[in-house]
Amino acid sequence: MIASLADVIGSRGEDIVELALTDYNQVQRPLFAPAFLGDKWPALDFYVELNGVRNCRPIFFAQVKSTSAKLGKSSKSLRVSISKSRCEALFRVPGPTYVIGVHEPSRRVFIASVHSKPSKGVYNIPVSYELTPGNLKKLYQEVRDYWLGMSRKPLQSAFTI
Repeated sequence: MIASLADVIGSRGEDIVELALTDYNQVQRPLFAPAFLGDKWPALDFYVELNGVRNCRPIFFAQVKSTSAKLGKSSKSLRVSISKSRCEALFRVPGPTYVIGVHEPSRRVFIASVHSKPSKGVYNIPVSYELTPGNLKKLYQEVRDYWLGMSRKPLQSAFTI
């Protein structure tokens, strides 16, 4: 079966995201353990665990959009297209959620948080949000702090043993 170019770009983008999240060139070990969820999940593409947090396994979720559209040296953002309804679906997921944009030709990866109810879709991700080693560390800290700041288990259950 011959895949469409859009399918190839999307599939390559997902692989590029996994490589970006597991980059360890400027850290001692990969900060993240991503798991691709497959095409059956309408709002989510990745479940991502943080490595190395004691007594906790912090996670975040991400939707990936890949593009081969031009990204010039003077571009201020990566153009992506994620509808308002997709963003709302991400917002409804409990925990940190992000949109990850991939410029497939250059293999550059950018991230934007969906942490408040969206009034519109996401159509641009600033190039300053590129997943550089410094921004990978910021992402790790942001997700880590979120989970360490709250109770991770329900206080009660009807099924307690």
